[in-house]
Amino acid sequence: MIRQLKLGLALTVAAYCATAGVRAQTAADFFGGKTVRIVVGYPPGSTFDLYARALGRHMGQHIPGSPTVVIQNMPGAGGINAVSYVASVAAPDGLTLSLSNPQSTTAPLLEPKSASYDPRKFTWIGSVADDTTACAFWAKDLKSLDDLKKREIVVGATGSTGGSAIDGKILNALFGYRFRVVTGYPGMVEVRLAAERGEVDGQCGLPGSTIKAELQQLLADKKIVIPLQLGIKSNPDLGAVPNLAEQAKTDEERDIMRVVYAPLSYMRPVMTSPGVPADRAEALRAAFDKTVRDPAFLDEMAKQRLDVRPVAPADILKTVEAIYATPAATIARVRDLLGLQDR
Repeated sequence: MIRQLKLGLALTVAAYCATAGVRAQTAADFFGGKTVRIVVGYPPGSTFDLYARALGRHMGQHIPGSPTVVIQNMPGAGGINAVSYVASVAAPDGLTLSLSNPQSTTAPLLEPKSASYDPRKFTWIGSVADDTTACAFWAKDLKSLDDLKKREIVVGATGSTGGSAIDGKILNALFGYRFRVVTGYPGMVEVRLAAERGEVDGQCGLPGSTIKAELQQLLADKKIVIPLQLGIKSNPDLGAVPNLAEQAKTDEERDIMRVVYAPLSYMRPVMTSPGVPADRAEALRAAFDKTVRDPAFLDEMAKQRLDVRPVAPADILKTVEAIYATPAATIARVRDLLGLQDR
């Protein structure tokens, strides 16, 4: 009997210790003393990098255990390299996040050779802001939508898949404009210099946040004009600028606009690997939510003229799923319009 009591007591103690061990591994215990990386798909100084660094300076204090947060730049393939790394290479432990181009979520649909991940399986944390894309013109005769119909419009771009090229192709195909894209510029600064010299009329593919951060003075001085924007919903900072995405007439046109422009509705997205334990995912989401409402973070972002319009992870996933529900024929049309048939 005594032997049985001792055995029962030993088993009870062992069970308690095992249970206590499980309980002790809280999110704070896991993250405490560790380093969280935010991988950015663009080089230092880019707008995505600025967002990531601001987020990193504040988010650590809101994560249980107050881990150190560092930024790792992993440029290449329009942000796809960074997203691929977090989605497929990094350990699914919640210690590696990504803040990169939202268009990387449509890459597996439009450029399947360059991206093999499934964004519907990402552990979404949230987006710091939504946005639209817009066209800015230095040419004095391009002040309205009617003006844009009167002649061929020349825009500069870094390459055939740059923002100017994408917007130009969509505007030509769906709305009857005549955009001609001149590619080969090293960057957007060179495109703007070319516009000032009159080599091109301007550029498209400009996020509203970029306009706010970099072109606001030119706009105030009336050296440029912004006659249109494109996005699932309009950017409030662009006021009454017409949103041509809202003028799509057929179901196919609306589907095309959703595939191309819906990712802008989560313009500064933060995700981590598929399969991250639920408690850590929720801790990261809660920390993100506290950060984007933190007065110190908001003050820093305002000083840098960076937008903060948070988007919940559930809303990001809902939009991604809607994009991936697009009919295959429409995806083929989008690939054809954007010149991605062989990619």
